[in-house]
Amino acid sequence: MNRSHVISLLFHVLGWTATAALVGCGSLASTPAPTSQPQPPSAASPVINPTQPLPTTALPFIHYSPSNESKIHLEFDYPGSWTFSEDIQDANFMVVGLGDPRFRALPTSPDSHPTPNDFGSIIIWITPGQPGQTPDTELQALKQNYSNDFRYILSNDYKIMIDGYDASVLEYKVEPAQDDYPSVMFNRRIFLLVKEQMYEILFALAEKDRGGEFEQGYEYFFKSIKVVP
Repeated sequence: MNRSHVISLLFHVLGWTATAALVGCGSLASTPAPTSQPQPPSAASPVINPTQPLPTTALPFIHYSPSNESKIHLEFDYPGSWTFSEDIQDANFMVVGLGDPRFRALPTSPDSHPTPNDFGSIIIWITPGQPGQTPDTELQALKQNYSNDFRYILSNDYKIMIDGYDASVLEYKVEPAQDDYPSVMFNRRIFLLVKEQMYEILFALAEKDRGGEFEQGYEYFFKSIKVVP
């Protein structure tokens, strides 16, 4: 997947995320964002007597399980405050998007391109595996692609296991540009081959926000990933 295609897909998925959160759109399934933050009482707030059951508190995490129609073989948990979108065009191309709650406040445009921002996001692309394709061949191809682009600063690559499957990881930074990011962005891209499908998981957020709330949510999401039949 070349650089221009990746950037275009990223913009569109982030646009889907923001649009789904604001107004809903076509095949996108937007998940309401539960919040655990206490709300200030109003004059009309009911009085809770000791004999009445206490109100139920919304769970802080949402569990994603793929539907039978999606043919996605991953399940995971993510913070309930995040935005969520799912685009299933067919068995050959599926995209899941997760994003910082601030995406909801972005203005939308007819072409669904979001306003340039440095908010945290996770994009999962699912495509059919190709003969000879492995997580490492994808990583090496991306390294070669990005090594010729001055905006991309490669920093690390390594191998990991996800629920018993080999995965390859590439970490790099992206210099800001007027038409996409206002800050230096940190990116972690994971390649995973599961049941003849290539899963490409992109975690991106501003370098200045490393270690913050969104990255903590990502760590929870990543550790919860399970491969399902």
